[in-house]
Order: sequence, then structure tokens, then C-alpha cells
Amino acid sequence: TAMAPAAEGAAAPSRQVFDADNTENLPGRSVRAEGAPATGDPAADETYDGFGATWKLFDEVYARNSIDGSGMQLRGSVHYGEGYQNAFWNGSQMVFGDGDGVIFGRFTASLDVISHELTHGVVERTANLTYAGQSGALNESIADVFGSLVAQYAAGQTAAEADWLIGAELL
Repeated sequence: TAMAPAAEGAAAPSRQVFDADNTENLPGRSVRAEGAPATGDPAADETYDGFGATWKLFDEVYARNSIDGSGMQLRGSVHYGEGYQNAFWNGSQMVFGDGDGVIFGRFTASLDVISHELTHGVVERTANLTYAGQSGALNESIADVFGSLVAQYAAGQTAAEADWLIGAELL
């Protein structure tokens, strides 16, 4: 499926969530598109909501329309692999594992993880830091900060009120 930007000048997110059905085939089958009702699958609905919260911070606080600044569709695949213990930005979409259920739960349970990973897309489209050494560490640091900022903004918290933890809900 081609990645379609939102309508020119649109001030609303464009989101699409897929289910990889515990395979590593991306993106998988579409389960929720922009404006569609909740699916009842916590991973799909958390992804959709997390994409919306991330888009909202970047739009309302930084006047940035999505990852690329031009309304790029936010795409994500849930239920990636079997017991996959991570989430990642692959250059065009988000990918979320369900965890092993022992150490990690599903990676969509944490808003700051969703927004951390989406921020890698923003960094890629702006600073384009090489993901190695010091520039890779800076990329991770920026993603951590924005992960926390999205969670704070969504909760209506100040920097002093926030916990600044990334992924606490995963364990």
C-alpha cells in the first residue's frame, strides 16, 4: 500500500493501523483507518490513539503537520512477529511487537514509546542524524525527550509533574 499524505494543508492526522498477524510481513492487513471506530484490539486502538496524541503535540506546539511536516500518513503495524520484544520506526512506518508476556507486554501500552519511535521519523526527516555513535545517541535522546513531552501534553502535566520514564507500562 502506497503511503498517502493527508490533504494539502489539512489540520488533522491521517492514521492507518495494520495487523501483521504475528508474522514479519509488513504492513499486514488494515484494521483501522482515520476516523474509523475502535477495533476492540488494545494494540490497534492504542496505536491509533498514540499516533493521534503524537500528531497533536507536534501540530499544536510546534506547528508541524506530521512526521514530514506535510501531512504524512502515520502508519503502524501491530502484532509483529511472535513474542517480539521491541518497537521500531523502519523509515516509513511504525512496527510494534507484543512482547513475550514475561518481561515485556505489548509495546503499544506505552504512549511515550509510541511517540519516541515516531520521533525517530521526525529526526530522520529533519536532522537526519546517522544512527551510530554519538549522532545515534543524540537521536535516541531526542526521541526520549519527545516521548515524554507527548505523554506530558496528553496528560496536561508540567515538566515538574511528569515522571520522565519511557516505557514504564511495558514491564
